[in-house]
Amino acid sequence: MWGKINKKEINLDYFKDLVAVASADGHLDEKEKKFLLKKAADFNLPIEEVESIIKNFSELNIQDYKEIKDKEQHLADIVFMAMIDGELKKEEYDLCLNFAQKMELSKEDVDKIIQMVKKMFTKK
Repeated sequence: MWGKINKKEINLDYFKDLVAVASADGHLDEKEKKFLLKKAADFNLPIEEVESIIKNFSELNIQDYKEIKDKEQHLADIVFMAMIDGELKKEEYDLCLNFAQKMELSKEDVDKIIQMVKKMFTKK
């Protein structure tokens, strides 16, 4: 499956996941938008496409990730995105668990990443 998909499509799906997590609580705050725009730039995504995805965040769906490379990094970005506003709401946590399950990772993996992100925030 992933062998036939180009790098831009993978980056686009990755970006959509981050938008879905950021919008799990029904809105995007400035910290979330700033992180999303940085990731979009890192992925060299066209700004028109990025703006459209952000504008239509309520229509996003979670992909299937059984063969994705670097699942842990992807999950770490998802958890970071969920916690970027300084808290982790239940719907965001549930969405992180949903992503982990799709990537064949565990609740323990999610909880471990949450602890690492919390440590990052306390060091700032």
